[in-house]
Amino acid sequence: MPRIRIVEPSSYHRPQIRELMVHGKKIISFGAASVLFAALGLSAPASAAPLDLTLVAAHASRHDIKKLGMIAGWTQPTPLWQGQDWRLALRHEVELAHWHVPDARNIIEFGYSPVFRLEHAGAGSAPGFFVEASIGVRLLSHTYLAPDTTMSTAFQFADMLGAGWQWGASTVGVRFQHESNASIKSPNPGINFTEIYYRYRF
Repeated sequence: MPRIRIVEPSSYHRPQIRELMVHGKKIISFGAASVLFAALGLSAPASAAPLDLTLVAAHASRHDIKKLGMIAGWTQPTPLWQGQDWRLALRHEVELAHWHVPDARNIIEFGYSPVFRLEHAGAGSAPGFFVEASIGVRLLSHTYLAPDTTMSTAFQFADMLGAGWQWGASTVGVRFQHESNASIKSPNPGINFTEIYYRYRF
């Protein structure tokens, strides 16, 4: 009867195998979290409000990092607060973005943000100025911004302040965004983005 010989991985291949397993776990975790965010966020807009798409371009405060992204969003039809001249609206935004990182591997970012927008009461039918703010969550494909700079965790909080102008189905705006892990793990350098965007509502 033939014997079955089990070949143990050589010491040369073991580090490569461990690295593949680590990357595999990261990809599985990132994919599972992405599916969860999509399921929580994208299940609502079909009956709530028309979908809009946003193109985002951003530049970071450190390491000359640039970001390009796309946001799928929608605004709840009923405002959170309604005054005579102003109202407070709630938006939901799911973002997928690509970071160009000159000193490390590029980063893929995925996340969700509830956005509170203070706008003129007639903004749905006439041009109008608005201000907005949010605290969202993000997942990063890896954490290194440079060989000596790491965000420490793939999970990040994203704080945003912005302003813009809406007319008809179009919107333009500027945002200032800060991402960090809120000191869940050190080091926590954080990163600041200045963003400009264009949105179209279908």
